[in-house]
Amino acid sequence: MTAAEAALRALRNASGWVQSFLEWRNRVAAIIGLNAASHPTHSDLIGSIPMMHSDDRETVLGYDARHLHFRIVVDVREGPADGQVIGMTTLVRRRNTVGRLCFAAAMPLLTAIVPALLRGVARPGYGVSGERK
Repeated sequence: MTAAEAALRALRNASGWVQSFLEWRNRVAAIIGLNAASHPTHSDLIGSIPMMHSDDRETVLGYDARHLHFRIVVDVREGPADGQVIGMTTLVRRRNTVGRLCFAAAMPLLTAIVPALLRGVARPGYGVSGERK
């Protein structure tokens, strides 16, 4: 599995509560004017998050907003025997007070969301093409 496929599976197979939270976050962000604009060169989206870099071993998703810069890094390494080790890291650079407040509010959920997304990688579901398997 490539890192891009792992990222796609994680976001497309997310638990219902994770998807609901992300949809709610996007609605609230739009209402209060915190939507992040993706860079024009980053036209590939996984879920609603722009892909910034991808190769077989690492995919970086994210966006830069006025209040914070957000990244999800998915990496794939060879594991024991015929398996792979898949990791996911979130990086946030808070740029101002609004960013600090948003991050403080989201932090308790991030500690639950990342493991839930990683479980989605192992779940059968959507493949790279986006079609249900």
